[in-house]
Amino acid sequence: MKKRNLISALLVASMLTALPVYAEEQVPSYDMEEIIVTADRDSVDASEVNVKIVNPGSVKSVPDLLRQVTGININARSSYDSIGNEDHTVKMRGFNARRFTVLIDGRPINMSGVMGGTHVNWNNIPIDNIDRIKIIKGAKAAAHGNVVGGVINIITKDYKEPSGEINIGTAENGGYQYRLNYGATQDDITWNFYVNKFGSDAFLRNNDYDAEQYGLAVKYKFNNDNDSIKFSVDKTEERRGRIIANHPGVSYPYDPSYPTVPTGEGYNPGSYVDRDMYTYSTAWRHNMPNGFFDLSFWKNDEKLRDVRYTSGVVTYDAVTPSDQSRGWLLTGQYAPGKHTYGYGIDYRNMRYGKGWYNIGSGSPIYPSQKVDLLGIYVEDTWRLNDRWTGNIGLRYDKMDGGGDTPPYGSMKVLDYNESGISPKVNFSFRNNDSTITFLSVSRIWRAPSMPEFYWWSRQGFPSGNIPGGNTVGLKPEKGWGYEIGVEKKASETFTTKLTAYYQDLDDYINFVHTAPFYCYNIPDVKIWGLEWENTYKLNAKSEIYLNYTNLHTRKDGTLGGDWSGKPGSLDYNPRHNIALGYTYNSNPWLLNYSVNYRSSRTAYIPAAGAYNANNEIYLGGYVVHNLSLTRNLDKNSSITVSVDNLLDKDYAEIHGYPMQGRIFSANYQLKI
Repeated sequence: MKKRNLISALLVASMLTALPVYAEEQVPSYDMEEIIVTADRDSVDASEVNVKIVNPGSVKSVPDLLRQVTGININARSSYDSIGNEDHTVKMRGFNARRFTVLIDGRPINMSGVMGGTHVNWNNIPIDNIDRIKIIKGAKAAAHGNVVGGVINIITKDYKEPSGEINIGTAENGGYQYRLNYGATQDDITWNFYVNKFGSDAFLRNNDYDAEQYGLAVKYKFNNDNDSIKFSVDKTEERRGRIIANHPGVSYPYDPSYPTVPTGEGYNPGSYVDRDMYTYSTAWRHNMPNGFFDLSFWKNDEKLRDVRYTSGVVTYDAVTPSDQSRGWLLTGQYAPGKHTYGYGIDYRNMRYGKGWYNIGSGSPIYPSQKVDLLGIYVEDTWRLNDRWTGNIGLRYDKMDGGGDTPPYGSMKVLDYNESGISPKVNFSFRNNDSTITFLSVSRIWRAPSMPEFYWWSRQGFPSGNIPGGNTVGLKPEKGWGYEIGVEKKASETFTTKLTAYYQDLDDYINFVHTAPFYCYNIPDVKIWGLEWENTYKLNAKSEIYLNYTNLHTRKDGTLGGDWSGKPGSLDYNPRHNIALGYTYNSNPWLLNYSVNYRSSRTAYIPAAGAYNANNEIYLGGYVVHNLSLTRNLDKNSSITVSVDNLLDKDYAEIHGYPMQGRIFSANYQLKI
């Protein structure tokens, strides 16, 4: 879909806005569901902050929804950056996807990562099915293990009444989206399904993207609603062109119609990756007097096909079953009085399968490493009195790692076992009717991820930097996290919350996923900062929010031979982030205007592919303005016109990959 199609869609949108509108009280608002930012209040999960965001017509993925949230940074190379940049697309309090957990209705969706970085396929999450997002920052919750940055729990809609949506959208640069979801409850059965198709032409050279999604969920209640069983299956098929270098010095002809990209992903024109992903889950809930327990099972089935071209001819075509992980989860709660007791067991088998070459070396691609993770927790939340609430938890985590199918991919360590115990203490104090103070002290423990374990075992360390080379053990990360904050409703129209946190990590795992690939422990990493959230209701129709994040990192003990590990601090973490937004909602109009400021960042990138060739890069700060305007046409339909990067700012979130300039888009939404 080219630019002329976009202009046609905008003309249609303009004509549609002239249609008659139903009475105001009949016309619903079409703003996106709220994001709930969770901290310690009455319990670990209780504090709720409403963050106003853009209309769903201009939202492509979950990271778009998270850009306004304090403590979260988004680093993308392109609009649909789903393969190759997963590790740090979203960062929580300075940490990448290996150090926080993403859940859908409580089920973990972090991928195994195999030999690459542990990642989350954000494009695999259907936007229209999201009801709300709960965020727990830090390692304060005993229910979640192997966590440093926090937890993002995406909660899907519960279709009590027959309802659904159709979204049809278009955007510059060939962007398109067709989305359908529908669900209902009849007697004891609740069901819903979705079908989505979306993508765009290449903004960065060769980086075109197309995806299709399908999903079905069915829940059955029985035994007088004391029990229910839910089954769901989701499928995503996507193709993404590899970003290639585009400058006068490359061996193939330079194309000035695309932005300049110094290095790209190291491939030639035409190269692409196909992802074929199934996820399955089934869950049983049993309700009891004063409590419940859930038992669920999940499985991932992902295959990646990597196709590479040289001079227009396919020279490499390989298929890898990149995630064959599965697991089960038992959680429960019992509340006999003032106390609420929680407990759970989380067991995960992180695996991938045997691959093959269609064109290439001709030898099989064997699975190399396997990792089993076990977590057990108990916790108690209780009210000490009318003002004090406490939460105490204890968690045990264990990792077993080893080789999978011979020849193990040249792994040297085939038996790895580590475990740790993590106590958590959280308290909140109600100062008065309008003010709550909360504090948290938590033990941090994180086992090595699959890719960290693999490359440590296989490659070891730069020669001569650590006595004994590969014999040096890779230790789990350990440390302590501290948090204190206050939330105050200063008036009926103004709410503010200020949070300060400090995390002190020993044996931080520094992972270098760039040739020659290795990882090792750094003795000491410290992260601390402030998060300030403000919401001011101007009147019944308009509201302003202002969110500010201040982040500091310090890293001590980087190896001299680590040519892509920035000494002194962690990569790509700005000191300051500011999100300012204004929402006006008066039917039939809805206006969202946001301003995002990010300060400068530094990182180290490989230079000449050799050790001791440190090359620090600098990315300047920038301000991006976004605007969306929605017109409700009647009680069931609306049209949205959006302009992202309104002032056409030239900026980059990852070094060497310029972001798109001003982008016009239009979306039609029909509730069915």
